[in-house]
Amino acid sequence: MSFFKSLFAKKQALPTRSLDHASQLQLRDLFTFSDSFALPQAMRKMQLQVNEINTLEFKHEHYAQVIGQGAGSQLVYLSFPSNPQQLVKLSLLLTRDDVETLFDMDDFSEIFEAPGKARLKPLTNTHNYADMIADEYIQQDFMTTGYLHRQDYRGATPPQYNEDKHGQEFEFYSLQGGQEKRFIDIFIFENGDTDVYLSFLRPANEIAELWIKE
Repeated sequence: MSFFKSLFAKKQALPTRSLDHASQLQLRDLFTFSDSFALPQAMRKMQLQVNEINTLEFKHEHYAQVIGQGAGSQLVYLSFPSNPQQLVKLSLLLTRDDVETLFDMDDFSEIFEAPGKARLKPLTNTHNYADMIADEYIQQDFMTTGYLHRQDYRGATPPQYNEDKHGQEFEFYSLQGGQEKRFIDIFIFENGDTDVYLSFLRPANEIAELWIKE
């Protein structure tokens, strides 16, 4: 009898892929941040689902941008630019109100003026994202050209600018602080849309759990 039971028992489907690192996340997969106090409250212990994977392309590299969303409207951006420690860049998109609260707007406007040597100090350290903010930022990128592809090109080469499927062109500005691990990243697109991110580099183990969503 046990033979027939085992013969006709429904077999559990085996996973078709492994998920050992955040850089392997695919659409609909789930991930949870640790409870580290180094993370802002917007991320700490939050469980999110991957709802979009884009590719950021620059002259000498391209890498994935994974967008996760939890129970609320807050989006969290994970990206994987080259760095010696192979840290993950965690980013939150700032609203205009956030930018005006955190920075003097006259100082902020210097980011976009040649030769691109702005220095920026936050006006407050009591913001919701205070754990991500450096004491001072020094500009590193000025009008760097890049492309945003609304597709995942991990392990592949993005279409070049003269092909039909080329990405959305942008000018990239960035400032760096906090032992070269905290950033302000700014993308200005061809249509004038501007995205300002508060970012920082963290070890991959800040993402405590990963699940494959089949």
